Amino acid sequence: MEIESCSIGGERVAIRLAGRMEESLQAFAVRAACFIGEMEVPYSEEFDGHDYGATHVIAYIGNEPIGTVRVRWFKSFAMTERLAVMQRFRGNNVGQLLLERCRQLAESRGCNMLYTRLPPAQAAYFEKQGWRRLDEPSEQGDRSIVALVHPVDPAKAQAEPDAHEAQRYRVDQPIAA
Repeated sequence: MEIESCSIGGERVAIRLAGRMEESLQAFAVRAACFIGEMEVPYSEEFDGHDYGATHVIAYIGNEPIGTVRVRWFKSFAMTERLAVMQRFRGNNVGQLLLERCRQLAESRGCNMLYTRLPPAQAAYFEKQGWRRLDEPSEQGDRSIVALVHPVDPAKAQAEPDAHEAQRYRVDQPIAA
């Protein structure tokens, strides 16, 4: 499925779901450039077993991948992770378009909210997009992490997540069967 969104420099931006291995590898390449290359995140922290059970949403200009986000699916919510936009395309709402596509997917699957966990410095971007902090930053290993939520249906009141379910799916824990 593809949705048209906007253009950058006169070129159309398209948001698509990775349906083939080649497209998943494009998502991984964007993440590697942004997280490993720019932020010096170790490879072992960036890529994990969740990549193969997740949905990867990719932003393209032509055939060139310029951004991506990973979505994992749970009972009542979708967890967005690893939002990455190539540096030269930032400031063009690509991240917002990717998150909106995640919201649409979550709505189509019956989820009531989007959930994410990330460093507090990155939380401001999500808060500008209407996300709400679920808790104060907590220590996870040697880094600080904050949880944020966003309603799937903005017209409805923000449902409180099932705290037990959300806590079970911290980023450093494997997916329960």
